[in-house]
Amino acid sequence: MNKIYSVLVIMTLVACKVQETAAVSQDPLYIKQFHSGVRNMLNEQYEVAIQDFKACLGKQPKDAAVHYALFQIYLKQDRYQEAAFHTEQAAAFDPKNLHYRRELAFMYQQLGRHQDAAAVFEALLKADPKNIDYYSGALKSYQELNKPSKSYALIEQMEKQLGENPNTVLEKFRLLQQMGKDKEGVALLEAARLRFASEPSILANLVDYYFRTQNYTAGFGLLKDLVEADPQNGVALLMYGEMLYRSGKLEEGKKYLHAGVLAQGPSLDQKMNILIMLVNDKSQSAVDPKLEPLVQYMTQTYPNEAKAHSIAGDYYYVAGQIKAAIASYQQTLRCDPNLFPVWSQVMILEFEQASWTNLLKDASSCAELFPSQPLPFFFKAMMFNRKGLYAAALENLFLAKGLLINDNALLAEIYLQEGRALLGLKKQEEGNAALKEALSISSNDLELEYLHILAANKMELPKTMQRLQESLTKDASNAQVIFELAFAAFQSGAYQMAWQEIQKITDTKLLQTASLQELLGDIYFHLGQVQEANNCWQKALNFGEGSIVLSEKISKKTYVQVP
Repeated sequence: MNKIYSVLVIMTLVACKVQETAAVSQDPLYIKQFHSGVRNMLNEQYEVAIQDFKACLGKQPKDAAVHYALFQIYLKQDRYQEAAFHTEQAAAFDPKNLHYRRELAFMYQQLGRHQDAAAVFEALLKADPKNIDYYSGALKSYQELNKPSKSYALIEQMEKQLGENPNTVLEKFRLLQQMGKDKEGVALLEAARLRFASEPSILANLVDYYFRTQNYTAGFGLLKDLVEADPQNGVALLMYGEMLYRSGKLEEGKKYLHAGVLAQGPSLDQKMNILIMLVNDKSQSAVDPKLEPLVQYMTQTYPNEAKAHSIAGDYYYVAGQIKAAIASYQQTLRCDPNLFPVWSQVMILEFEQASWTNLLKDASSCAELFPSQPLPFFFKAMMFNRKGLYAAALENLFLAKGLLINDNALLAEIYLQEGRALLGLKKQEEGNAALKEALSISSNDLELEYLHILAANKMELPKTMQRLQESLTKDASNAQVIFELAFAAFQSGAYQMAWQEIQKITDTKLLQTASLQELLGDIYFHLGQVQEANNCWQKALNFGEGSIVLSEKISKKTYVQVP
């Protein structure tokens, strides 16, 4: 229902007016009948009120006030055809009453009779050419009738009576575009932005038009003016900042981009695109730490949006804050678990962080959600191998292999884990065959993992150590090869050699891993340095989970063999 009608329920005004007129021309019984109708209407006894008013019309069929009262009742009952009839009657019998004619026009709009409504509003404007309601009503009808030229002429008439303002200019611009007169529309805005220099909406529409029509030179030329006129216009800030950033003015561009991300107006996707650009900018040597408040703003402003947490994860990952990255990606999945690429990133990062318990949990959850993806089954198998659950590992490797399509890198890893599981089940021949198959697929990419499995099972230790030493002749500073040589030496009982080799490692990243610190503790223990061993095992636990017996080593303060 049109909001204008809500004003019309104050029937006491009508009653007073009629009483004043009726006192001259009507008898007391007529007035009493009319007042009875008013009381019944106010008490929502509509059918009784209708009978009262119809009785009045039986005596005075041209009483405009009675017709208007019936219009109100029928309108409340959504009986629009009857309401329209009585509005027409009221307006016809009291043509000088602009209020009746106004309500008639709105009634026509309610019925979809927009041509009739426009005609009534136009007539009302002749009587009261400064009434904004009449202009609004007529414009609405012309819009419904798709008559932009009529609307344009009416706005020009309104401007003559009430003056030009930015809103009328923008509406005329829209109508000119609708009529296919883009050139006239742009000229209108270009002239108006000089008259309304402090009004950003004119500039904003010009910029929008130029970009939509791919006139980027003109659009960019106005962006600076727009952000100066409207520093809270987030979309303009992002566009101007991106223009500066891509043109090489990085710091100035960042200033506007950061302000645009924090401003109201741009959509989540618009802000995301800017943050993705900034976080992944390869031309920068390191990610800008000033982005951290922006990604935090995104997660706080859009706490239930997966995208907001995803960009936070990307930022923390690029910034090297891996635990924070994992936490953000996991929050992403809580918002939307149907994002397999995010699951993949979480599992890979958990593997790199030696977060074995979480990796098994997340891989299991991912496998349930994405039963056609091989990666979660592979990670489940890897974790089962770590726990010595070799049959369960083989079962998951079988599933992963069956789902794999054109991915030799992962297929080689699957064969490697298959060999590890088979060796764990004492199926040495089958295990060796699987390991060799892995090497044949991957060339030398998996050789270190292959040699580690051999050393872990105390197989071919002299040959394994020889191959590792040969690798070091080619690259003596390769920390991972040195680590594997120290591990193979430890497995062979050459504890002093193992200690000498592991002392050569200076790579900070490797030194801060659970695997290295646990091995160093094992070496110290076998060299009789129990306190040093316990210190290293404790460090290992701080860096990751380590082996399945690490906690037992710490609690018992003694070496425990992995089963």
